[in-house]
Amino acid sequence: MNEHTLTVKGTGRESLRPDQILITLTLSAKDTDYAALTSLEAEKLEELTKALEEAGVDKSEIKTSNFNIGTEYENYQTDDRTWKRRFVGYSLDHGLSFAFDYDMKLLNKVINALSSCEKADPSFSIGFTVKDKDSASDRLLQKAVKDARRKAAAIAEAAGVSLGEIQNICFDKEEAAFASPTVFGRAAGGAELYRCAADVDITPDDIVSEMSVTVVWGIGN
Repeated sequence: MNEHTLTVKGTGRESLRPDQILITLTLSAKDTDYAALTSLEAEKLEELTKALEEAGVDKSEIKTSNFNIGTEYENYQTDDRTWKRRFVGYSLDHGLSFAFDYDMKLLNKVINALSSCEKADPSFSIGFTVKDKDSASDRLLQKAVKDARRKAAAIAEAAGVSLGEIQNICFDKEEAAFASPTVFGRAAGGAELYRCAADVDITPDDIVSEMSVTVVWGIGN
């Protein structure tokens, strides 16, 4: 490897228009009996799935993102003023998600469907993203490398040296964020508000994503 090197960091940045809508939601249930808890969750899931199918969402697209069951306790004071802990019940949270092409009419139907689920009463959030993340990532990397080369050429010219072969390239292995800053959702129990909001036309902000690469060149006189 050449002893004299030039290390430059390049950044690729791109503004993207969202073309996909992502829905994430949570079904919650509590009960003192475990069997009753799982039965209640199944009823909520059935109501939710049926409502979404009627709105035009394919059941196979609804995926579980997490499933958590826990126990709940509370502290209480006895007659002799000592504190003890007792079992209150079981709690369950079922996280789900699904995505579909950017379609405001379908989104309005989905919001109405979710808000109509009185038993399921899901909390949910709506995000806007891009469908082809791999192609977007490739473009960002290409722009980052070009940016690094442009900077390296400018530095080499100013320093009166010539760029040699590339000695090393490193890039940020973390995936770029492809989410619009426009996000909204509702907590369980706020159905009426979102039944009103379901007719609003939303224009999400563009997604600004970036990736970085570090390129090492050999340099000569």
